[in-house]
Amino acid sequence: MTIKAIIFDLDGTIIDSEYYFVKRTMQFAKDHHFHIAYEDALSLVGLSHRDYLKRLAILLDHDLHEITNMYGEYKNAHPVPYGQLINQDAYDLIQYLKDSPYRIALATSTYRNILHDKLSSTGLSDTFEVEISGDMIEKAKPDPQIYLECIKSLDLKPEECMAIEDSEVGIKAAHDAGLYVIARKDPHFDTDQSLADIIIEDLRNIVQILKEGE
Repeated sequence: MTIKAIIFDLDGTIIDSEYYFVKRTMQFAKDHHFHIAYEDALSLVGLSHRDYLKRLAILLDHDLHEITNMYGEYKNAHPVPYGQLINQDAYDLIQYLKDSPYRIALATSTYRNILHDKLSSTGLSDTFEVEISGDMIEKAKPDPQIYLECIKSLDLKPEECMAIEDSEVGIKAAHDAGLYVIARKDPHFDTDQSLADIIIEDLRNIVQILKEGE
């Protein structure tokens, strides 16, 4: 295994935001007098913002345009404390990689205008050599397009890249793009991570995996 670059997912992998978003989705529905089951809110994890809103409108049986406006207002009134949600093991791994020969990149469904806030809030601005956001591609995860675009920008082959993911759709996207996939075990959800090559609880263990592959 000759790995030259590590490509990170963001939500759920670097930032423990997906559990937060599930709770916020349910609170949004409650505050606007809708009902959404926990399992349905959970099904929205890992989707792009666009697909999230489309699916949410269907689940709430309400007009997409109105849901988009309502959720936008709710989100602005309840900003996410990203700096408090960073996974320490992911942060420590990134700091190690910054001082190593490995190149690091980001493949996230987050749109660029929101991505800037997430990275600046977590102290990760200007960290990644390549950043591919959800609004830069036509097909969201689980389609492999985001990973194919990322490795193209890195000018590398799929087998030279390792993806770090957590969600089922993200793992499938990286797997179908031909990358070596490590899944961060989800502490909140019973996520199907079976397509990953390895499932680990602490991302700092990747340092040893990389050393063993050298």
